[in-house]
Amino acid sequence: MSSEESGGKSLLIIATLDTKGEHAAYVRDCVRSLGVKPILMDVGILGDPSIPPDITKEEVASAAGYDLKGLIKSRDRAGCVRAIAEGAAIVANRLLEDGRIHGVFGMGGGTGTSIATRVMRSLPFGLPKVMVSTVASRDVREFVGTKDVVMFHSVADLLGLNEFIKLILGQACRAVCGMMQRGTELSKGKPMVAVSAYGANSACALHAQSFLEAKGYEMVAFHANGCGGMAMEEFVEQRLVVGVLDLTLHEIADEMFGGYSKGIGPMRLEAGGVPRVVAPGGLDNAAFTPSCPMPDRLKGRKVCHYDVRFCVRMGPQEMRAFARIVGEKLRKVKAPTHVLIPRRGWSEFDREGREFFDPQADQVFVDELKKVLGDAVPVEEMDVHISDPAFARRAVEILDEMIILVRK
Repeated sequence: MSSEESGGKSLLIIATLDTKGEHAAYVRDCVRSLGVKPILMDVGILGDPSIPPDITKEEVASAAGYDLKGLIKSRDRAGCVRAIAEGAAIVANRLLEDGRIHGVFGMGGGTGTSIATRVMRSLPFGLPKVMVSTVASRDVREFVGTKDVVMFHSVADLLGLNEFIKLILGQACRAVCGMMQRGTELSKGKPMVAVSAYGANSACALHAQSFLEAKGYEMVAFHANGCGGMAMEEFVEQRLVVGVLDLTLHEIADEMFGGYSKGIGPMRLEAGGVPRVVAPGGLDNAAFTPSCPMPDRLKGRKVCHYDVRFCVRMGPQEMRAFARIVGEKLRKVKAPTHVLIPRRGWSEFDREGREFFDPQADQVFVDELKKVLGDAVPVEEMDVHISDPAFARRAVEILDEMIILVRK
C-alpha cells in the first residue's frame, strides 16, 4: 500500500519501550514502509525507553493528572500501571478527536496487553485496533470487552527479535494497515434496529428480520451471551440504532446463577434515547457448562441438554426476582418502552409438549412485572409462543409506531 493509498493516515503504536523497544522499532519501520505514519507512545514504567518515543510515558501519565516519577519512586507498580493506562486512553482519544490517528496497534505480555487494550476499549467501533499479545490464546474477554479488538497471538514470547517474531509482527502490521485503508466511517444506509437473540430463541429474531426489512429497517443482532447485551446497550447510547427489539433476556438468569452468559454489566436494559420493545425470551432457563457449573441450589430442577451446555428450568421464585430486576431497570429508561409477553412459552424448550413448558411459573413473572412497572411502561400479552411469526410481527409494529412518534 502506497502513501497515496493510505491517504496520509497515522497509526498509534502503544508499547512498553523499556522492554519492547526493538519490537516497536520494527513495527514502526514496517508500517512506515506501508505508507502509514507511525506515532509511538511509550507506556513502559520499569526503565528508560530504548528508542525515542513520540509521546513519552511522563506525558501519558500527566494527561490523567498523575506524577509518574513520584509513583515510580514510591515503587507503586499498580499505581504506575493505572496512571499509564488512564493517561494513554485520554491521549489516544484526544489524538482521534483531532484527526491525528486512524488506527491503534499494541504489543506486549500481560501488562502491556492490559494497558493497550484499555486504550482500545475506550475508542469507538470501527477504528482499527490490533493487539499482538502473548496471552491472546487465553480467555481474552477482559481485554476485548465489547469492542472490535483484534487479538493477534504472538505464539512466541516478545523477548528478543527473531525472524519468527518479525513474521508475526509484520503480518499484524499489514492487517491493521489494510483495515485503515478501508476507513472507519459507517455507511449511511437503512436505519438500524438492534435485536437481542439466543440459540433457543433465534426463530423470533429471524422472523423479526423480515418484518423489519419490510418496513425499511436493517437488523443488527446481538447474541445474548453477556458481552452481546452490553455491546447492544453501547450501540443505543451512541445512537447507532433507531430502536431496540430486546427479545431475549436470558442473560439475566445466567447473571443471577453464574451461568454461561453471565457478566451483563450494570447498564443492561437501562440505556435510553431510542424506543425499545422488551420480551422475556429465554428467561425461562439458565444455561451452564463444565466451566460454568450449575449451583447446588438448582439441583433437582428440570434439565434440557442443548450442546455442551445444558439448561435448567427457572421456577416461580426466580420469575418473581427477574420481574423485579427487569421492572426496576425499565422504570429508569428515558425513552418509549413497551413490554410484549408471549403466553405460550419463551423459548424452544418452553412450549407445550417440551421439557420446560410451565405457563404458571411464567405468569408469576408477568404479574410481578405489572406490579413493579405500574403505569410507567405498558405490558401487553399475546396468546402465542415467542417463535410464532405473529409475535415478531407485533413486536415490529409496536417498535415502528414508537420510532415514527419519536421522529415527529
